[in-house]
Amino acid sequence: MPQLPKKLTQDHHKYSSVRTKVLFTIAWKNLTAKKLRSLLTIFGVVIGIGAIFFLLSFGLGLQKLVTDQVIGDQSIKSIDVSSPNSKLIRLDEKVVNDIKQFNHVEKVGVQYSFPGSLRHSGAEIDSVVYGIDVPYQEMTSLNLAAGRLLNGEDFNSILVNTSTLETLGIKENKKALNKGLTIVIPLQGASKKADKIQKTFKIVGVIDSGSGTEVFMPKDNFAVAGVSAFKNVKIIADNADNVTLIRKQVESRGLETTSPVDTLDQINEIFKFFTIILISFGSIGMIVSILGMFNTLTISLLERTREIGLMIALGGRNKDMRKLFVLEAVLISFIGALTGIGLAIIAGKIVTFFMNRFAAGRGVHDHFEMFSSPLWAIASLTAFTVLIGLLVVYAPARRAQKINPIDALRRE
Repeated sequence: MPQLPKKLTQDHHKYSSVRTKVLFTIAWKNLTAKKLRSLLTIFGVVIGIGAIFFLLSFGLGLQKLVTDQVIGDQSIKSIDVSSPNSKLIRLDEKVVNDIKQFNHVEKVGVQYSFPGSLRHSGAEIDSVVYGIDVPYQEMTSLNLAAGRLLNGEDFNSILVNTSTLETLGIKENKKALNKGLTIVIPLQGASKKADKIQKTFKIVGVIDSGSGTEVFMPKDNFAVAGVSAFKNVKIIADNADNVTLIRKQVESRGLETTSPVDTLDQINEIFKFFTIILISFGSIGMIVSILGMFNTLTISLLERTREIGLMIALGGRNKDMRKLFVLEAVLISFIGALTGIGLAIIAGKIVTFFMNRFAAGRGVHDHFEMFSSPLWAIASLTAFTVLIGLLVVYAPARRAQKINPIDALRRE
């Protein structure tokens, strides 16, 4: 049997490499030539990646939903300051002025808080009365239901919440506007000037702030009555990264601080493990898809040994054969990842739709999203899938690169 020239085995590496576009076309035709096998392999990737992304987006969506419910309208740049012992460490005007001088402090608001009683048309109820300034009001994000909020010129005006009106027997929010409400606030031990505040205020606004009875009035009413210690001080930092620094400065004075960042960190810590558990369940399908991809690429290599040998004999280089299999793996991974993620997003939208319908049937009319599909998650999971494909194709690609064209062409 005549021997093939040694030049085929010795000098084929000297030829210029096959263009990537040509290899890509060959890889695509190889996949479409075996439609059923390629579809089953891609379907395995779709199931694996789809399951992972579905559970990941569910974990992220649930985390966002819980965070929004717990944090609410509070800014993560806010800090609440209180005194652990108001008799020893007073949270007074001097302390507030010092806090305003701290670096990175953007805004400071103050609040008084006392139990009191409300009187209207012969009815009397107990309530919590807050004395606030305009900056505190702005940082609290009161949900206005009717009327207006307090301004810097108000003194005898108040805000009441809807629960207060219901308890007083006022059914419509707008009907309460401009009505007089007598408030009695005992100040024993808190003021040296007066033992109580008893005064009739005009309702200028109604807010929706929960089930308890609450009244908000300008803080100057407490200052005039001689109350010097605030119950709470709220700070807004110029940047969320500076919250920790400001808290350390405040706490060095013996005061206590709390921030939504604390709650946010706890939520993130809990959901970090929850998301890992969800992804672990989804990874079971990914393992099956990896085995299917490896099997497809290995069988493809065995079926096309002579074809590869001929391509090398005609001038293709060994690394071109490796690149060919790498492109096939990338195509399978990329198509499977995008399809799986797309189907997972659609499935999430369907589940969210039916859950909102279910909640609406039970009186919950606020729309909520149970799934979150951020771009970073889509990009990361797609890149991860392609990386898995490259790892899976490593062995078949190396075998394709090492094929001897003479041995390959001798095969029947």
